[in-house]
Amino acid sequence: MKKKSRAGFISTVVSVVFILAIVAACGSAPDAKAPTPKSGTLLTGIVPKVTTYIRTWPLGSDKAEQDKKVYWTAEQIHGEYLEEIIIAFGLIDQNDKSTIVFPDLPADGSWDLWKQSAKLKEIWPHLRQNLSIGGWGAEFSDTAHDPDARAAFIANLCGYLEQYDLDGADIDWEYPVGPDWGQEIKSRPEDRDNYLALLAELRAAMNVLGEKTGKRYSLSACVPAGAWWLTKNDAIAAAKIVDNLKLMAYDYYGGWSASTGHIANLHTNPADPGERSTAQVLDIYLNAGVPAEKIVLGLAFYGRAWSGVEDGGVNGLFQKYAEAAYPDGLAWAQIKGFLNGGEGQYTRYWDEAARAPFLYNGDIFITYTDEQAIKEIAAYVKEKGLGGVMVWEYGHDMEGDLFKVLNESVQ
Repeated sequence: MKKKSRAGFISTVVSVVFILAIVAACGSAPDAKAPTPKSGTLLTGIVPKVTTYIRTWPLGSDKAEQDKKVYWTAEQIHGEYLEEIIIAFGLIDQNDKSTIVFPDLPADGSWDLWKQSAKLKEIWPHLRQNLSIGGWGAEFSDTAHDPDARAAFIANLCGYLEQYDLDGADIDWEYPVGPDWGQEIKSRPEDRDNYLALLAELRAAMNVLGEKTGKRYSLSACVPAGAWWLTKNDAIAAAKIVDNLKLMAYDYYGGWSASTGHIANLHTNPADPGERSTAQVLDIYLNAGVPAEKIVLGLAFYGRAWSGVEDGGVNGLFQKYAEAAYPDGLAWAQIKGFLNGGEGQYTRYWDEAARAPFLYNGDIFITYTDEQAIKEIAAYVKEKGLGGVMVWEYGHDMEGDLFKVLNESVQ
């Protein structure tokens, strides 16, 4: 969006949200000061049961497949299993710190994201569509630190919401204040407060936009499955601003790990050297005071693998490996092929303690999420009273097999 076309909107937003930014920086309840829509709907009023991110880059798990430049179409989306879909990702242009760009979209216009979005609304009118800004490696710090850049970015984002009839925004900043061991993106200590200011001002701006359009826009933010995030950032204040925090409860193990392990196990296996599980990290957030209804639990509809894995008497689980296999990850369609006797001659195993499946063929170990794991996770979500579930990401299950199970399981 062009900033000059949003100049009047920027000035309106700045006047409304100046106090909010100060309140948010103090870590109190910034949502209490935000203007509310005419309908009087509470900020916690929209909590989808089943949400999925959907990519803006070509389909396929590896470069060879993605080089075919095949993108999803509206007709392929199984909206009957979903309440909300989140388009991922837009990025902040680092030249002006406020313009939103989509570097993954084809430069030749051979695939039109917004045309597909409009078709999706026609096919599935109930399906909310939100826009996510960020993703791994995305830079936010300079924008969030500069009040003018922050206001311009928010105006541009609201411009997209209005122009393309979207239903909300998602901020995937990984991460405002990172862990002690460091992170790739730029950050500064002030980002603890700048993050809250960004969320609060965006919430206020969307409320102002809602007064114009008659819509109630939702706002979410992604948070990692790690205790460190709550010590470095104010999760409680963030939860008061957003409709929900999307907990990225996956990637516990991968090619960066010292051994094989589960990608997204529900419980902790006592033999797990990493001692990580979804139940464990969820308890950390709940015990810290984040309301259960504000947490949307993430699921991984993809797999990770290692080769050169010894059996170790445990079918390769928690064992050393030679190298990562399928380093770009495995889509459910590929894993389903392995399960059906395809290439590799894999055997499926179930870790009773962790409540998680895995495949092993004497050399390659694959961790993934299947129907049994989904049912257990869904039951746990209901038991804990969480706001819902979200999936990373739709491109890994284009046939909707796992989405169908998930939809049925959360009812």
